[in-house]
Amino acid sequence: MGLIGKKLIKSTYLTFALLIIVWIGAWLLKLDAEEYLLWLKSSGGSFVYWLIAKILIWIIPAMFLLKISKRDLNVVFNLSNWRSWLGWGGGIGLLIALTGIIPNYVQNKPILPTSFSWPLINVLVIAPIFEEFLFRGAILGNLQKKYSPFIANLISSAMFLLLHIPGWYFMGVLTDNLTRPAGGALSIFLVSIAFGLATQRSKSVMGGIIAHFLNNLF
Repeated sequence: MGLIGKKLIKSTYLTFALLIIVWIGAWLLKLDAEEYLLWLKSSGGSFVYWLIAKILIWIIPAMFLLKISKRDLNVVFNLSNWRSWLGWGGGIGLLIALTGIIPNYVQNKPILPTSFSWPLINVLVIAPIFEEFLFRGAILGNLQKKYSPFIANLISSAMFLLLHIPGWYFMGVLTDNLTRPAGGALSIFLVSIAFGLATQRSKSVMGGIIAHFLNNLF
């Protein structure tokens, strides 16, 4: 790997480190602002706050990482390769979804969401698109310029897990998510690897987005 490649990887790590710091700041700001702006505590107010925060803190840095790697949106999304990203994203997503579908079916619980809410929109739309664009589209793509696809996927998945830590801490569920065997940190890390695989196999971040969407849906 040449000098340009080394600078790219260094810039990717540095950008992510700064992103985490600013993300923690966004949590602190919201908690402080809620004392004066009560609407931020509402479902809709919280949705708007985090939507703006994610655009500023996740999407803009992701675009920067794409720019320095000389990749554009056409390459990252590769929409023309729709059979591949539908197949890999849908297949991997449905396999993951079975871990939710089967237990819910056995326990006679609803398999699909039963009511509309702003958190539901976040889980089904914002999270799959924004998180995959940042981690699989920008970070994973950059890391693959130095590491093998497997190692790059592991590193980006560890970063994906790390991004969840501040939220868990401020919501008071950090210990639970770090210690429980299913549904916590380990599950987040494993599904992230699956999302990365869907992206790598389909050569499109859409593979990761579809898999992420189906995982969250069920």
